[in-house]
Amino acid sequence: FRSQQIPARPMFRKTPSAALVCFFLILGSAVAGNWEKLENCRLASDQYMDGDSLHVLHQGKNHIFRLYFVDCPETDTSFPERVAEQMKDFGLADDTAVVAAGHQAMEFTKKFLARSFTVLTKWQDARGNSQQPRSYAVILVGKKNLAVELVRAGLARAHGMPADYPDASRAAAFKDNLRRLQANAIRQKLGAFAGTSRVSARTETAVPDRKSTRLNSSHA
Repeated sequence: FRSQQIPARPMFRKTPSAALVCFFLILGSAVAGNWEKLENCRLASDQYMDGDSLHVLHQGKNHIFRLYFVDCPETDTSFPERVAEQMKDFGLADDTAVVAAGHQAMEFTKKFLARSFTVLTKWQDARGNSQQPRSYAVILVGKKNLAVELVRAGLARAHGMPADYPDASRAAAFKDNLRRLQANAIRQKLGAFAGTSRVSARTETAVPDRKSTRLNSSHA
């Protein structure tokens, strides 16, 4: 009898196993992150906060969140490089003006969050100086977005950690809208731009993108 040659099996099957598919789905989900909704949150107004970073109470736990997309003026001069950068972006005369605008942004946020609100977060690390973890978040009061309203009022610059919000397909449009709102705040001299030296052309709809690595080192 002639022996039959059995073809060698390939090392990997052409069709991945269900376990392999599941593994990559889980891995992709971990990398992309899923939004988690925290409802009926309250501001811990007796703890440190500024315009874009705050303590939030939810179901008996105290969380620190930092807003995605935006950066408010500093409330002190602990970070001279960032204060100098903000001075330039807001067109302000000195660091005293930046700090004053920072306190204005803080009061805006405190008033905006006077009642219960919703936090959307992926628990993405936002670092910070506190021993307590800090995560990036989107904060909503009803349908109003805190980041959007800060930029609209001229109390934040459209400059910060991005996210796939409201979803991946609309994230770019959301950022473009923030830039248009900032351009409008410059033209109308709103908020921190009240005494600005910056001039925004009527056709300006965007400000340059900048890397946001330094935003991670904010206090709180």
